[in-house]
This record gives sequence, structure tokens and C-alpha cells, in this order.
Amino acid sequence: MDAWGNFWQKSHSTTFAEYYPDGYTSGYIADWWSQILQSKKTPLLDVLEVGCGNASLLPRMLDLKISGTYTGVDAAPVELSAAAVKRNNSQIQASLVGGVRIEAFESQQKFDIVASVYGIEYSPLEQSLPVVKALLSEQGTLHLLIHHSGSVITAMSAKAMGEFDFALMEQVITDLQVIDTLLVKYKGEISKLEKSAKAQAAREKINQFISSVMNVEPSQRNPILLDFANAVLLYFKKLRLTRLERKTYIESILIDFHASKERFRQMVNVARDDRSIGDVEALLKQSGFTNISVSVLTNQGEPVAWNIQANS
Repeated sequence: MDAWGNFWQKSHSTTFAEYYPDGYTSGYIADWWSQILQSKKTPLLDVLEVGCGNASLLPRMLDLKISGTYTGVDAAPVELSAAAVKRNNSQIQASLVGGVRIEAFESQQKFDIVASVYGIEYSPLEQSLPVVKALLSEQGTLHLLIHHSGSVITAMSAKAMGEFDFALMEQVITDLQVIDTLLVKYKGEISKLEKSAKAQAAREKINQFISSVMNVEPSQRNPILLDFANAVLLYFKKLRLTRLERKTYIESILIDFHASKERFRQMVNVARDDRSIGDVEALLKQSGFTNISVSVLTNQGEPVAWNIQANS
């Protein structure tokens, strides 16, 4: 399953789309990235983002009127987000390379900055770090934010993994398919669907599920099942679409939630603790990086990432 391809094809600007829908143009990542860009005293910058998604770091570069080039590389198929497109200007030549893992990426260009926000740690670092080192210019710098095992991001991801109830979700999808099959039988006539005892029985079971998820205290709600309930309700706004469009939508629901759980699993698995971040530092040294700095980046007093910087 291409869990991240599933996510980026929905045109999200960042990994945390709910919090940063406009690219990393605000918040702690925007502050981190702005400081890096503004520390460079050259009029032109060539930047490579590793694990770029839909060009997550590009919008902030455009806001800051940075000149030069931006290249994004991601193992999943990606495209420029709306946040990047709406800011597009002639100062930066931007290009994305999707479907290519960083350890297999080749370029004749040398980069002043290689940056990655919760991305490079998904790669085999013993292979990807030497590639990145070779791509840096003589005075180039490496800047990484890597998942921290003690961060709220990791804690929330671990919690979310326990909130998926696929047995229950599959039952609800089966009820949706019953309704849709009847709608096909009635040649799209919704009035006949509304008079069908079988359709109404399936609808009642769906309503019971929706009620069980939504009619509880906010603090007791299951966020994953709440999102699933909203996806199910959206089907009923699609009743006038074609048979194929409805079928495609129904089939996409569980695919999206399986992909979501896989992304949470991966985020937890790549998070580094105090011991394993030392392994990353050792690999950086082996790859030839110098002046390596490893620190904890915090937001509102809580750890959110390992902040790694190194020179070419």
C-alpha cells in the first residue's frame, strides 16, 4: 500500500494538513525554516527538500522572497500544492521529483541547503545520507527535523493506531453498498430508494453507528471513527452522481483509512529516542558531515523533533 501516495494525491500541503493547510508558513516549523533561510547571506539559494510531499517548505520561501531554485524529492507521487501555486513567482525555479527515493536520486546540481521535515528518517540512512552529502555544495548545510519518540506527535500517532475498528467500519460500508445496489436497481430514482424497506433498514443501521460515535461527550469521542462517520455521511450527498462515481467513492473510504493507519504506524516506528538518535549522528559522521549539531526542538515547552544541523 502506498500510504503516503494516498495522502499526497489529496493535494495536502503538509504532513499535518489539519494544522498547516497553507504549507509550513506559520508555527514552529515556519520559524525553524525562516531562521535557516535568513542565516544564508547570499542573494541566491539552491534548496533541496527531502521527503517534500507537495513541496511543504516552498510556500515559506516564496513568502520570504527567496531567489534561486527549489527541488523537492519524494518517494511518493507528488505535485505542487495550491499553497505553493498561488504564491508562485519568477524568483524561484521550482521542480518536484516524485516516485523517487532519496537514496536513488541523482542530480548534477549542487545545493546550498538540503532540508527535510519529518521525511529523511523514512529512508535507509546508511544509503541516503551519503547521497545527500554528495549533493551539497562545498559550503552547503544540512538541516533535518526528525520524529522524536517523546513528542506529542508520536504520542498522538500511537494513540490513533488504537482507534481504528475495521470490523465495525466494514459493516457500515456493507450497509452503504446495500443502499447503493438498490439505487442502481431503481435506476437512480431516490424517491424509490426512500420507500424501500431494505434500504431504510440499512440506513437505520448506519444512523445507529453515526449516533454511537457522535452522541457522546466530546472528550470521549473516537476521532478516527468520527472522521469515518463524516466520510460515510458524505456518500448521501453523492446520491445523484453516476453509479461509477458512487462506487469509486465507497471503495475509497476504507482504502483511505487503512492508509491512514499505516502512516501512523510508520510515524511511530521511525521516531528516535536518546539512544537511537546517536546512531543517526554516527551515520552523519561516517558520511563525511562536519560540525554536526543535534538538539531537541520544542514547541510550547514540549519536544516536537530532533533538530539536526551539519556542514558539508
